[in-house]
Amino acid sequence: MAVRQKQTVLDIAHGHFKEHKLPLTIEYKDYVAKVGADKALHAISVKRSFKAWKYVIHALKLKYPELMEAPKPAPKAKPAPSKPAKAEKKSED
Repeated sequence: MAVRQKQTVLDIAHGHFKEHKLPLTIEYKDYVAKVGADKALHAISVKRSFKAWKYVIHALKLKYPELMEAPKPAPKAKPAPSKPAKAEKKSED
């Protein structure tokens, strides 16, 4: 398939993902539902250019890394107490 057509499909997908803030883990059916059947990439275009939806997603990850979700920083751990607690004396009963 021509590189130009592949790039066009990739550019359209990038625009949709950026506009609708779609995750890169979305399935094709969910993509069509969110973007709209009239604006979404046709399944035939995806098949002719990339063979499958998963390859479109992979190409988006490589070409546009800003679409990937930024990892959230891990919550800071609470500092450990500086001094261990003193043990109480046991009374003999």
